[in-house]
Amino acid sequence: MKKFVSLVLILFLLASAIPCFAQEVDSTNVQLIPLVPPTTFFSFASDTFHSGPTFTGFGGTGTFSSKAEVDLMVDLNDDNYGGTVSFLSNLNLKAEAYDYQVYYIGSQYLHVWKVYAEMTFTHVNPGVINADILGIGFKEGVLTSWSPNSYTLGETMTLQDSQSADQSIYMNSLPLLKGIGVPQEYLDNSRDLAFTFTNVRSATSNGNPNNLVNISKEGIFKDDWKAEGSFSASASLK
Repeated sequence: MKKFVSLVLILFLLASAIPCFAQEVDSTNVQLIPLVPPTTFFSFASDTFHSGPTFTGFGGTGTFSSKAEVDLMVDLNDDNYGGTVSFLSNLNLKAEAYDYQVYYIGSQYLHVWKVYAEMTFTHVNPGVINADILGIGFKEGVLTSWSPNSYTLGETMTLQDSQSADQSIYMNSLPLLKGIGVPQEYLDNSRDLAFTFTNVRSATSNGNPNNLVNISKEGIFKDDWKAEGSFSASASLK
């Protein structure tokens, strides 16, 4: 009988304590975790420009440019489902390669340049004034080409840069990007980008196998050239 009374007493005490425990949590004082804006991603696929090459290089210089019409994809929610917007855009890019080095690796050659570049993506909207979307620039990107010899480019190249390696890189949220909810502060950190170049060829026949582009020992393009290309970039608030 004593054991039974003790058990009833314990259950009674526990039941009596439940309201006390509940009172310790005041829902009006719960601090919500602030929503951190996700990383924003940008990209376009290779050969979305149907009226010519994505990139054009100029013989006798280290410069190349783009005036391609591309489908710029903007992913607003950190690679989660949904949240992706596509803009038909003009890419206006100007770049100059400098500080050339070449490395013999095995039986191949790796050509490396630093690159200064500026670019703007502008929405193409027939019948309406075009609106700028995104501006990017940097002073110390890197251009690479993997090729069979020291005096030509290979069929592919890469152009890349990131904030960790180059503090000069910037991304500007222009009016249309701000209009879809990406203010400037969302692009103020962890900025990175990469272009791939494919089908890199001399613009005219030069007698090389596969029409590979000639370069000088200083890394100057000897031929006008053209290439297709793709693009990926990201930036975040923190």
